[in-house]
Amino acid sequence: MRCGFVVMAILAGLFHTGFGQPRPMMQEQHEQFLFYEAVNLPGSDSTKSRVDVHYRIDQQFFVPVRNSDHATAANFKRRGEVLVELLDPNGESKAREINRFDMDADDSENALTDPRQWYQSATSFVVGPGRYTIVFEVTDLESDRRFFDRKKTVEAMRFKQDQLATSTPMFIEWTDVSEPIASVTPVNYAGNVPFGKPCALFVQVSSLSSEPVSAYCTISPTPPKGETPKIVAADTLKMTMTLENVNLEVSKSDASFTYRLTPDQKAGLGIIIPLSSERFPLDNYMLTLKVSQGKSEKELKHPFRMVWPEMPFSMRDVDQALNALRYITTEDELDSLTSGSRESRRTNLENFWRAKDRTPNTAYNEVMVEYYRRVDYATKHFNTLRETDGSKSDRGRIYILHGSPTKIDRTLNPVTGFQETWYYESLNKKFIFVDQTKSGNYTLVLTQTL
Repeated sequence: MRCGFVVMAILAGLFHTGFGQPRPMMQEQHEQFLFYEAVNLPGSDSTKSRVDVHYRIDQQFFVPVRNSDHATAANFKRRGEVLVELLDPNGESKAREINRFDMDADDSENALTDPRQWYQSATSFVVGPGRYTIVFEVTDLESDRRFFDRKKTVEAMRFKQDQLATSTPMFIEWTDVSEPIASVTPVNYAGNVPFGKPCALFVQVSSLSSEPVSAYCTISPTPPKGETPKIVAADTLKMTMTLENVNLEVSKSDASFTYRLTPDQKAGLGIIIPLSSERFPLDNYMLTLKVSQGKSEKELKHPFRMVWPEMPFSMRDVDQALNALRYITTEDELDSLTSGSRESRRTNLENFWRAKDRTPNTAYNEVMVEYYRRVDYATKHFNTLRETDGSKSDRGRIYILHGSPTKIDRTLNPVTGFQETWYYESLNKKFIFVDQTKSGNYTLVLTQTL
C-alpha cells in the first residue's frame, strides 16, 4: 500500500443556485450548547476495533462557584462530569469512562462579549467489532443540570490486514503548512463543519497491499426535495497530504484535545484533503469519498452541515436582522427591505450585506457579523424597565454605529442625575448621555468634538 497514492478531490455542485455568491443566511441557526461524535479508527489489534468519542460542551452549561483553591488565580470555578458508555445490541455495557473536571471561570464583563468558551475532550475505547449504542451524559456537579442522550450508534469495524478498509471520515482544523505535521485536531462539531473556517478531511486507510491507493472526494449541497443539484462549476483540490504508518494518540489539555501522530508499523496510511470550507454557505451537504486500491474499492457517504454556534442572536431571525438595520438605512430603504415574502426578505438581507462584504470569496462576512455582534451587546446592556430592547436606546444606537468607546466617564449630578460621557479617539468625538430620572434611561444630550 505504500508504493503510491493518487487523489482527486472535487467540490461538486457547490455552485448551484446561490453558491456563486455566498448566502450567509441560507439557514437560521438554533442555539446548541453541546456536540459529540464517534469515529471508528484502526487499532493495533486486528481482532479489535477502536472507537473514539469526541465532545465539546459550552462552558456556560456548568454553574460557576467561588474558587476555594488558592493555588489558581481564578475567582470562580466550573465543575462537571461526562460519562461515555458503549452498549452492545443486548444492552450490555462493553466500555465505559467517566471524566470529572474543573475549569477556571471568567467573571469579568469580557465573558459576556467574547466568543463562546468550550470544554472539549475525547474518550478512546478498544472493543470487539459490532454495532454499539452510545450513552452520553453530562452533569453539572454544582446543580441539578444534566444532559442525557443515547440516540447515536457507531459501527466498530474489523480492520482486517488483508482487506482495504477506511476509518470514519473526520474533519480537522487546517492551515497551510510547510513544516511536517506532528498532530491533527478534530473540529469537533458532531461530524459537521464550522462556518467560515478552513478545515480538511482526514481518513486512515488500512491494507497490506503494496498497490497504489487512489481517493476521489466530492462534496455536494443537499438540494430541495425532488430536485437534483445542477453542477455548473467544480474545483480540483491540488494539495493533498499522506502520512505513512501513523497512529492517532489522544493528547488532552485543560479544556481541549488533539491527536499526536506517532509512528506505528501496524497503523494505516493517513490521508489529509484540505477543503475550501470557508467558502461554504450555511447549508446541508453530502460528502462522498471513494478509496480504491487495485480491484478493491471503498465508498463512504457522510452527510454534514455548516454550523455556527457563535452566530449573533440578532441574525437568527430574518425579520429581527432586518429591523436592526434601522440605523444604517433610510426609512424608504428599510421599507423596501422588509417587504415581500419571507424568502424575498431573506434575499433582500443577503443582497444588502453582500454589497458591503470585504471578502466576497468567503461565506463569512466580517462587516455583517461585527454589526450584529454590536446589536447583541446593545440589546443586553442598554435595556431599561421601559425599553427591554437596549439596541433601540440612544446608547445602543451609538454603540452599534461606532463600537466600544475608547473611554467612559460616569458622574452623578444632584441636579441633572446620572451622566455618562463616551470618548471616541478615532472619531475625535465625545457623546454625553444623561439619565435625569435615575432609572437607567439615558438620553443623548450633546455631541462634541474632542
